[in-house]
Amino acid sequence: MEKRLLNKVLRVVMGVSLFHLFTFSPLPALADETIDLKALYLEIDDAISQSPQYVAERERKITAYRDSLQKETNVEKRLLMAENLFRLYESYRNDSALHFVELCINLADYLHRPDLTGRFRSLLAYQCSKSDRHTESIEQLRLVNKSDLDKRGLIDYYHAWMHVCGEIGSYTQRKEVQLRYYNMQDAYRDSLLMVAEEEGSEEFLHLKMDILNARRQYQDALQLSDEWIKKVTDGTHEAAYAAFYRSMVYDKLKNHDMTCYWLGKSALDDIKCAVMNQASLLFLAEHLANDGDINRASRYVEFARECNLTFCPQMRAYQVNSVVSVVEKSKKAAQSRANRILLITSIVIGLLLMALLFIILRFRKKGYNKH
Repeated sequence: MEKRLLNKVLRVVMGVSLFHLFTFSPLPALADETIDLKALYLEIDDAISQSPQYVAERERKITAYRDSLQKETNVEKRLLMAENLFRLYESYRNDSALHFVELCINLADYLHRPDLTGRFRSLLAYQCSKSDRHTESIEQLRLVNKSDLDKRGLIDYYHAWMHVCGEIGSYTQRKEVQLRYYNMQDAYRDSLLMVAEEEGSEEFLHLKMDILNARRQYQDALQLSDEWIKKVTDGTHEAAYAAFYRSMVYDKLKNHDMTCYWLGKSALDDIKCAVMNQASLLFLAEHLANDGDINRASRYVEFARECNLTFCPQMRAYQVNSVVSVVEKSKKAAQSRANRILLITSIVIGLLLMALLFIILRFRKKGYNKH
């Protein structure tokens, strides 16, 4: 009797232990901090309302650097200031970013620094590629002498080539051309990984995340994402970038809430940094539209659209697709509401007609009874 009781107790204990192990243990692919999506969306709403203040702060920094650049006569210092202005404009206004990186190229040429000239040409090429100027991007890259570049220059050079090859591959409808450019992209990615790993750079982290996602090694991707998130400072564009890549892992894992959370975190940081090259907010809006939160999705799409048009007058493919997707869902939701209203109205009118008919029949019956 005692033995049977002991065995029963052990089975219960083991059952409870396994339940806790599989239910509450922080499995790498599923665990994350407690999230409150509603609170996060309210933060985003508040940040959007305060966007003019964030933009004004960035403009103040830009004005200060512009004033210093105009007064400075030392060419090396002018080069540093021009690069700072390029960085301030890089995700803010594309035309101004192009202007200041070209100024960097001219100043580097003046200083007879082919290593810097090549690096800035690579940055110019990447900026062109981001705004769908693929021909201009390749023209610049072909002017770079790779042997002149240091490690930082090689990272920017390979990164620009990798990006433009991927963009061309994704735009073409010719399979042979697509395959050729995707193979080139893979080759430049391998070269970039070799250099970037030594530097421990941000490029290495996001490329490694891409590779782990492509191989479906999502737990490894999350572990790498943990390292990346720890390295960046909260409230920066770098933090927004790291959060965006984390959202991609959760999207692959079909974890809807965590995908939305990290897209929201990414969007929030970018809004506070006055980043106009918005992506996270557009993708978040698509998820919200799919969830039926059409009003918030529409607000986010409109804000992101205005930001992106500030960055670059022509909208790029992913922006158009996101906007169209939310607009279509908004139209369907509006049509669905209209149909419901029409149905309810029809039912009410039908009931009223039936009631009226009933009353008329009652009065007629009373009239016949009197006669």
